[in-house]
Amino acid sequence: MLTTLLLLLQITQHYLVMQPLQEAIQHGRFNALIPICRQRVVLNLEEPLTLQGTMSKEQFIEEFSARFASLEAEKIEWSSIQVEENIAVQSLNLILKKRFSGARVYYKLILFMSKEKEWQLHYLRGIKI
Repeated sequence: MLTTLLLLLQITQHYLVMQPLQEAIQHGRFNALIPICRQRVVLNLEEPLTLQGTMSKEQFIEEFSARFASLEAEKIEWSSIQVEENIAVQSLNLILKKRFSGARVYYKLILFMSKEKEWQLHYLRGIKI
């Protein structure tokens, strides 16, 4: 019980992968995500980040970086988290701005993670809202 309470306290303060993911999105440098991804990542992302299928983490970082290059994060807001002992789901709301047109895109990233030694991303869902 105490372990669960401490885990929840830690999670509510930092989410699970808040720092590396938030910094990657803010600065457009996604190599920082390599340590938080499982070897294979399942993706289902709607436009403008359109990616689907299963990829190695290196391929995912390369493809995601290429798609994100035409965007800039205007606002990042962590919106929810649900954690079990070794499984977690987090969601992140983004307001993205297209660099060329200036158009705004409202987007939600949903991260499905599991824990062996550390929390790692194994499925990423992206929804245009």
